[in-house]
Amino acid sequence: MADEDKDGRLNRQEYTNFLHPESAPHMRQIILEETLEDIDKNKDGFVDINEFIVDIYPEGKENPDNEPDWVRHERDSFSKVRDRNQDGKMDINEIGDWVMPENYDHIDAEAKHLLREADNDEDGALSKQEVLDKYEIFVGSQATDFGEALVRHDEF
Repeated sequence: MADEDKDGRLNRQEYTNFLHPESAPHMRQIILEETLEDIDKNKDGFVDINEFIVDIYPEGKENPDNEPDWVRHERDSFSKVRDRNQDGKMDINEIGDWVMPENYDHIDAEAKHLLREADNDEDGALSKQEVLDKYEIFVGSQATDFGEALVRHDEF
């Protein structure tokens, strides 16, 4: 699917699409199929609530009665939001709304998340000290290329 011109090679844009398929609309279907393949353990072509929870909280397999609040929230969200047709499982379209929602800007969302987590004085900007104080958040962020941007740029 990344080789759009079907020449057996990837040009620069095709390679970019291969590396970041979430940014290429024509790659959406392959992402959804791979997600379904990874999570659908019983291979029925759907993701049920148990498969969903085990995917996001694998530790729950050993002790399902001791779920953290955020897992209970996700369980509730599965039933009320993700499973739109209320059949107890997500089909490929519902998986798409979960994994790759339409009109969702991942970069903007990640930037807002970093600002929300690190802007201690709530001035809408990050100082060097605020970044250093929350370094672990930035190192784990795709927005900073998992911390690489913090090393490469003098302005940081």
